[in-house]
Amino acid sequence: MSVFDQPIHPAIEAWVAELQRAFRQTAGHAISDLAQAAPHPRRDLVAVTAALRPEPDSAERRVVLLVDGSGTPRPVLSGAGCWSPVWSPDGDRLCVLADDGAVITDTDGVESARTPDVGGLVEVARWSPDGRRLLLVVAEPGAEISDVWGSGTVGGVGTESWRPHVLPAATGRRRLVEWEVGSTDHRVLTRLNVWEADWVGHDAVALVSDGAGEGAWYDAWLVHISPDATVALLHEERFQIARPGGSPDGRTWSAITGFASDRDLLAGELLVGRLDGEASRVATPGVHVTEHRWLDDRTILFIGQRSLATVLGTVEVTTGECTELWSGTATTGRYQPELGGLAADGRPVLVLERHDLPPTLARIEADGTPAELLSSRGPGTDAVRASYGEARPVSWTAPDGLAMDGLLDVPRTPGPHPLVVHPHGGPVCGYRDGWIGRDAHTVVLVARGYAVFRPNPRGSSGRGAEFAEAVRGDMGGLDAQDILSGIDHLVASRLVDPERVGVVGQSYGGYLACWLPVLSSRFRAAVSRSPCTDWRSFHLTSNLAEFDRLFLDGDPWDPDSQYQTRNPLTHHHRIRTPTFLTAGSRDLATPANQAEQMYRALTERGVPAALAIYPEEGHGVQAPPALADQCARMVAWFERYMPAVP
Repeated sequence: MSVFDQPIHPAIEAWVAELQRAFRQTAGHAISDLAQAAPHPRRDLVAVTAALRPEPDSAERRVVLLVDGSGTPRPVLSGAGCWSPVWSPDGDRLCVLADDGAVITDTDGVESARTPDVGGLVEVARWSPDGRRLLLVVAEPGAEISDVWGSGTVGGVGTESWRPHVLPAATGRRRLVEWEVGSTDHRVLTRLNVWEADWVGHDAVALVSDGAGEGAWYDAWLVHISPDATVALLHEERFQIARPGGSPDGRTWSAITGFASDRDLLAGELLVGRLDGEASRVATPGVHVTEHRWLDDRTILFIGQRSLATVLGTVEVTTGECTELWSGTATTGRYQPELGGLAADGRPVLVLERHDLPPTLARIEADGTPAELLSSRGPGTDAVRASYGEARPVSWTAPDGLAMDGLLDVPRTPGPHPLVVHPHGGPVCGYRDGWIGRDAHTVVLVARGYAVFRPNPRGSSGRGAEFAEAVRGDMGGLDAQDILSGIDHLVASRLVDPERVGVVGQSYGGYLACWLPVLSSRFRAAVSRSPCTDWRSFHLTSNLAEFDRLFLDGDPWDPDSQYQTRNPLTHHHRIRTPTFLTAGSRDLATPANQAEQMYRALTERGVPAALAIYPEEGHGVQAPPALADQCARMVAWFERYMPAVP
């Protein structure tokens, strides 16, 4: 009899469903999330993307709001969904993205122009310095989506469900389109696949690849595109490049370079170069940069992560002078620090969040304190905070003496608590003190009486290039020992119960949820979501075969390579931990077969195991009914094998 046949499961399922429905309640403004703050260059006005959910069971709809200095919001394009606001250089027009293209409005949010049919979804829009044109990155139907955003393809599945999946597949490309704003004139600037792009004066700088599949991003390079559409190689890097940009005068380009595991998750160093010269790295002391933007011909605004802190600053590219504008334990952005901008008076404007602070549009005052302009606070966020405890920063020393940090989420009930270790994905990613309502799995576990440990082992972002690159060729090696030593630290501090330790994770965290029980018998239960469990079959079936080539030493067919030695399936006979595995049928990054293989291997050896495949989900579960189901099954698994009340 499986755990899901037990009478407790329906009760847990009802409890989780009721809890998450309470979490989705919004106030009268119906705002459930905020992101992408864009301050007006001259006026006391901010455009910001808001997710609206009028009812708990309704789907979220993204809109852009204009918020004045008093915090009063009004919608752009009333009744239409849109996102990613960008002001023209003079501030007279606003560009927002919608499902059917880029839309131009005036400062009152009234539509004044719209792109002609550009053949796909506009993912990026950038104004030219003179405000006459837009650069558009357009994803054709069938273009692959980063696993950060759920994997799958642009346009989703076809309407004719009987059609076979045929290989080689015709992957949709990402094209770079130049549009003369307000006209029907537009042109494709290159046949190369374009991931990101921006202006550098009247020219363009673009991150490109020959192939269009998601894995092609790992080897992408920068090109310079002149007004006559001549394409010239600009820069290649040892590892990855992201966020290309350019100075308004057209003399200098910029980008972020580093070691990355996922598109849209690169944190690294700021790279600056002349169109007619060499590139060099610009120091941003201790800050792993995640996003940047040119303020003028010499100054770049940047944001990034320094350990658990988020830092906003400027750098003068000719002198290298770096000025820190703000830093704090609060952060911005869903997955990485998100830039925001500077108001007309120079004060930073960000969407801030913390474990106990739901996303809030704020202006940073001269003394460094945030002044709230608009908040997503409501009955749902109050319910999250009432169910949850608190997040505490923790630090410890790895076996080789390297300093480590992370977060410990603790319930309101007295300890010592049962502990669930929650490694992050990536592996090049990092936990920050963000709004805990984004992490449904942690919230329900804490609400049920479990402490949750969110470590940042080596390989995490926020600690510089050497720290991030330490996981290359060593996945499941020293980073796993970092996590195990963190558990030892928490046990020694008497915060947690050493007899009730479990592990849960997604993606690379899902890999570790299977790998850590290979290394240690201390885990009483494991929940592995969207995992990799067998590196060889991952290489053969994932759309990210370039990922394992980058991170693992050896060849998939070498029985002595890390494809076997660091492989949970190879060593499954060492696992005694009851393991629950989940996956999404539409996941191209870590296909469902990864969870299915481990489930079969464990059950054949008599290890308690369960498997849940969600037919409409990709990389990670997102739809509210599926998410509630997954959380309920997770809680039921832990409560059976390491109950919060012993």
